[in-house]
Amino acid sequence: MAKKHYYALVAALLVCLHACCAGAEHVIVPLENTEYYPDEDGWTYCYEYRVPQLETGMTDVAAMMVNDTLVTALDEMRELVLPMFAANEEMTQNGPVTICQDYRVTCNDEHFFSLLITRVETDDTGSFYTLDSEVFDVGGEYMGETLTLRGVVMVGESSDQISRAVLPVLYEQFVLLQQQGVCRQDITREDFEALCSPTLDFYADENGNAVFFLQPSLMEKPSLDVPAFTFTPDELALLCENVPAQADE
Repeated sequence: MAKKHYYALVAALLVCLHACCAGAEHVIVPLENTEYYPDEDGWTYCYEYRVPQLETGMTDVAAMMVNDTLVTALDEMRELVLPMFAANEEMTQNGPVTICQDYRVTCNDEHFFSLLITRVETDDTGSFYTLDSEVFDVGGEYMGETLTLRGVVMVGESSDQISRAVLPVLYEQFVLLQQQGVCRQDITREDFEALCSPTLDFYADENGNAVFFLQPSLMEKPSLDVPAFTFTPDELALLCENVPAQADE
């Protein structure tokens, strides 16, 4: 049997095996710890983290790939980023820094494993809040891989087209929140379009919708509790009808 045909057969068998065990939520076992840099006695950075890990069986390739992606990102933070920051006096000029990282599962079914990842960085000047997200395919063609916006909702020609279609709607909601005193008054439309990234700042909910969230830096009083806006695939498809597939040159 030719080698390429052998690998194709193995891949097909893995997809079939995964499909047989799909349909239920993955059991999550958090990986958590508190670590100090450069050491616990004289630390300048404290990293308190909680990262999800999925229980895996011998055939759950998607779960194994999700775990590997999340642990790789964690190890980069632990072994590269934080040791470098802790050794840089400019990074600690405002006193010791504590970073608290946590997560919230927004979808855990046979299609997606989606996370909202929260971080709070605190020094002597106060706290800085950030949100990230990941959506993993756990039952489709790209099982175990992270999905783009279009990969989640499967409408439009590209994630960029969806982003350009939804951004004006998000800005309208932002203006209403400005009027209510929730969002910063000094943010112009140009600022908003530079700071708001629908292709990055979204997650999947349990119904397969795309949920777009604002970054805490846009809030009058920054926190991890930020406004979020849910769009069904049909709603996004309708918005895309009036937006060209390619941005104007």
